[in-house]
Amino acid sequence: MLTRGHLIGQIVDDLSGIATQAKQRARLHLFDIHTHVENFAMEVLNRVLGLGLSNLNAEHSNNPGLDLGDDTKGWAFQVTADKSGAKVKETLANIDDAQRAKYPNIRILIIGEKQGSYTIEGEPYERFGFKEEMIWDFNDVCSRIMTLSIEALVGLARYVSSETRRVRIELEIPDEEGRFPTSIDNLIEALPKPQLSDAFKMEAHFAAKQEPIDRNEAKNAIIKLSTKLAALPRLTREVFLLLIERRDDELTSTTEDYRISDPKLRRIYHGDDLEGDLALLTEARLIDFNEPDDAGGTYYWRILFPGRGNAFHLLFIPYAKELGLNLRKSLVTLDFSDF
Repeated sequence: MLTRGHLIGQIVDDLSGIATQAKQRARLHLFDIHTHVENFAMEVLNRVLGLGLSNLNAEHSNNPGLDLGDDTKGWAFQVTADKSGAKVKETLANIDDAQRAKYPNIRILIIGEKQGSYTIEGEPYERFGFKEEMIWDFNDVCSRIMTLSIEALVGLARYVSSETRRVRIELEIPDEEGRFPTSIDNLIEALPKPQLSDAFKMEAHFAAKQEPIDRNEAKNAIIKLSTKLAALPRLTREVFLLLIERRDDELTSTTEDYRISDPKLRRIYHGDDLEGDLALLTEARLIDFNEPDDAGGTYYWRILFPGRGNAFHLLFIPYAKELGLNLRKSLVTLDFSDF
C-alpha cells in the first residue's frame, strides 16, 4: 500500500534529481530551458496548486517576462535556470501593464536552486508588490505538496516519475564534441566488423579428402556472404542461422538449394517480428519464398548462398559439420577465420 510518506519522498527525490542537473548546467552558464522542461514545470504546478496554467510561449514565441499563465486565477510564472537577482529584475522589468493587470500573482520558478537571499528594493519590485518569498525553486514546490490528498499525490508521483528521465535528458550537458550522455548512438546496434578468410583451411580440408575446390571462388563467396550479413541486424542474422540449422532434409528439387518449410518455420520460431526478418533477408537476396514443388507439398523458403552457381553452399555446410564448427561464430558474429 502506498503511504503519503512514500509518495512525498518519491516526488521530492525525483524533483531533487532534476534540480541537481539544472544546477550543473547553470554553473556553466547554460540557462536555456527546453519547452518540455517548461511544460513539465507547468503540469507540476497545476497539480500542486490547483491551477490551469498554459504555456504562454506557445501562444506567442518568446513571450516577454512570463512563461506560464492562468488568466482565470491570475497566476503566472517565469521558468528559468538562472537564479541571479539580475534575472529576477529583468523578468519583472519585461512585464507590461496588461500582463500585470491579468496576473496579480507572479512568481519566478528556478529550475535548480535559488540563491540564499536576494536584494528586493525599489523598482520594478515595488510596482508588483514583489517580495523575496515569491522566488521559488523545487524546494518551495515540494513544501506545498504536504497537504495534497492521497489521490492527488498518487497522480503527481506517477506523472513526475514518468517524465523525470525525459526532463533530465533535456538538461544534459554536451561534451567538447557536442555529444550528449544520452543519444541515439546508445540506441543503435553497432555495425559488425567481419573477420574474413582466404579459404585456405577449406582448401586443405577438401584436398585431404581428394576433393579439390577452387580456393578463390570459396574466398569470394565468403566475402559476399559476410558483406550481406554485416548489413543486417544481429537478430536477423540469427534468423538466417535458424533457417540453416533447422533446414529440411531434402534440397530443392530443381536448384539443389537448402530449404525450410514455411509452416515448420512458423511453428518453431516464436519471435515478435518474423515477417520483418524474412523481409530483410529477402531484400538481401539470402532467401526467397516458393510455392510447393509437388502437389500436396508446402510453401517453403529457399536459402540463397553467394557462390551457389559453384555449389559453395554444398561445401560450406558440410565443412562446418565435419569439423564440428558452430555456425553462430561465422553467420552471426561474422568470424570466418575457421574457413
